[in-house]
Amino acid sequence: MLQKPWFKVFVWFMATFFFFLASGVVISIFRPGPSEAEAMQFMMSMMNAMDKSMMGVIMNIAHSTLMQSIISFVAIGTFPIIVVSVIAGVIIRIAQRRSGHA
Repeated sequence: MLQKPWFKVFVWFMATFFFFLASGVVISIFRPGPSEAEAMQFMMSMMNAMDKSMMGVIMNIAHSTLMQSIISFVAIGTFPIIVVSVIAGVIIRIAQRRSGHA
């Protein structure tokens, strides 16, 4: 049984598994915890990442009346622009069919 290829592969996988398991245990036991400066640096980078994320952008918009008014103005104007562009597209299509280009 020791000469079979599947058994050699099994032993290789098990040896690799236990090596990484033992390495993880040793690293987690003997590594000291983060210092106060490292913890503060981590928290500051997390806050910076949150400010630049979509949630941070939305939170900044929620507190800005200028941005809220711009967004409401754009939202109000979007539907009429879409309707006008669809009507213009239909008119151009009809004009092309009448002139024989389509």
